[in-house]
Amino acid sequence: MDLQNLLPTSDTITVILKHPVTDDVLMKDDGVEMSVTVYAPHSKEYKAAIHEQTNKRIQKAQKSKKITFTAEEIDLASVELMAKTTKDWDLIFNKKSLKFSVAEAIDLYQKLPWLKDQVIEAQEDYTSFLKK
Repeated sequence: MDLQNLLPTSDTITVILKHPVTDDVLMKDDGVEMSVTVYAPHSKEYKAAIHEQTNKRIQKAQKSKKITFTAEEIDLASVELMAKTTKDWDLIFNKKSLKFSVAEAIDLYQKLPWLKDQVIEAQEDYTSFLKK
């Protein structure tokens, strides 16, 4: 086995959304599956989002000479990381096709924690980014 064969083949993955209770694929009215496309943890986009958050914490700690943060800040940082590492989506929300933006993603991931969980699970699965 050559480890070269185990290098990631993609920087993104498209997550097909499933109903949180029935596990049925969620479909739009036109029959297209609802999906969220996210960056892989090894991608430059994901790393940039992590570095941005870490640098903010370092700067805050340097100013106050101690590291302090709340549970709410940690939760918001998690949601912001998901939003900033989301590339695009194909969703219907409130009977409208929802255009992707980081602000919309933050809002939606906070409103629908099951959605955030599905995306995180897929994003953290490194096998999704490898050759099959």
